[in-house]
Amino acid sequence: MNPNNTESFSAALTNGVAYAGRASTPGGAPVWQDLTDEDNPGYPARACSISIQTQGNDAWIKVLTRGGTVYQTHGDTNGANFVWDEPWIQLLPSPTPGTLRSNSVRDLP
Repeated sequence: MNPNNTESFSAALTNGVAYAGRASTPGGAPVWQDLTDEDNPGYPARACSISIQTQGNDAWIKVLTRGGTVYQTHGDTNGANFVWDEPWIQLLPSPTPGTLRSNSVRDLP
């Protein structure tokens, strides 16, 4: 995600640990921050997927757990500042699986 032409932000999940990354150039090597420490209380167990969204000087990282629950934390991205010091909160409602649809051969025209 490139909020402007002088930096880029990334999110990564490895072994259940969430990281936020900031690179000082678009596509550059990020400096990673662990988002599962005491600065970000409430990190959920069994996280299996991650995303990042930025808008202006704000960024949000969301993780999805294997149980289907989504949690989010917020970070400040003002210039060289990249501060993640807010708790994780559960987003409601959780996503629900869509209705399974099937087209069998007999359903084709």
